[in-house]
Amino acid sequence: MPKPHPLATSSARQPNPCLATPPISTVPDNLGVLPVFAGPIRPHWQAAARAKGFDIVARVLDRYHLRLRCQTCGGNMVSKLYVVTSSCPICPHCLTARRQATANAAGVNFLGQDADRPAYGFFRADCGHTLRRQFEIVERAARGTTGLRCEICLIRREEVEARRLGWQRVGNDTGRSGYYRLYRHRCGHVQSIAPVNMAWGQCDCAGCGQSWSSRPSFIYLFDIRLPAGAGQAARHYLKLGYSAHPDKRHRHQLGLPPGAEVEVLRILPMPTGHAACAAETAAHRRLTRAHPGAVVPADEFAGVIKVTREIYRPALRAVIEAEMDKIEVGADAGRLGSSAAGPNDTMGQQPGEDKDDMADDRRPTARRTRPDRDGSRHGAA
Repeated sequence: MPKPHPLATSSARQPNPCLATPPISTVPDNLGVLPVFAGPIRPHWQAAARAKGFDIVARVLDRYHLRLRCQTCGGNMVSKLYVVTSSCPICPHCLTARRQATANAAGVNFLGQDADRPAYGFFRADCGHTLRRQFEIVERAARGTTGLRCEICLIRREEVEARRLGWQRVGNDTGRSGYYRLYRHRCGHVQSIAPVNMAWGQCDCAGCGQSWSSRPSFIYLFDIRLPAGAGQAARHYLKLGYSAHPDKRHRHQLGLPPGAEVEVLRILPMPTGHAACAAETAAHRRLTRAHPGAVVPADEFAGVIKVTREIYRPALRAVIEAEMDKIEVGADAGRLGSSAAGPNDTMGQQPGEDKDDMADDRRPTARRTRPDRDGSRHGAA
């Protein structure tokens, strides 16, 4: 009597219904009559197959393949021998039924698996368009933790929203994240805008508009020195930002404590607030990626400076000024175009940003503010 194969009695190898994609050596038996391979079916093969929910019907094609019958649905399939003995076959008929049920729960109809990418499938949405999604995403949609969105319908909706406000949707802004689109205004100006801002009408043309985004602005560099107090030692920071009125920015909007000293190290004129926002945002991105250790954590200056970011260590001054040199060269050459926009492509100010369109339009001059004896501050030439 031959000894039973260990898989025949092992409880460790059970069918795995959670496996999303069947092995490539497991295919549906949809080929009709298959040539039978003349050879015995070993008892431990049959035991292993039954332990995993299948019966071996015959050996087919060659000595490496078996024809299996699923004990759940009765469907036939072809699998390699080593999958039966060493892994867990997946019934493609049951898998298709599970995927269809999951798709129905997600509000779509399962059309089939992507032959080139087994983790993806094709689904038909209620609008009639075909979606290509990962099965994992469809499972999340079925659980209600995410949604399935038709790209074609999304584009059409964005086009309608843009036309309502005098814009034309050009396409995705490939130079930024997927949350921004390029729009052409009726005046011909092309601008990068977040679709949610376009939907709410919170956008203004930087070419012909009258809001902050189309008016001249400045990129500034502040040297901020905070006095010691409340268990804190004296602190020294640099702040890079943009504002239509840098003087007002550091005098009235940063919320600095009495005794704080601010020196305006540099002011760079920009043609529009839109261009200033784009250049400043790109500079911050480069600085934070290249010099993460020079970025001051927000909790270090919380309560004394009314911003949540854009604060750096003084040792980074030369690098920041080099970034401003690049911005100045681009501004002089007219390369700060309209296709790059920062987070402020809306007419309303985003929290923590440096937009100010309330004061007059005088160009600020570099100066230092120092505390008076009564704790107030004034500018000294």
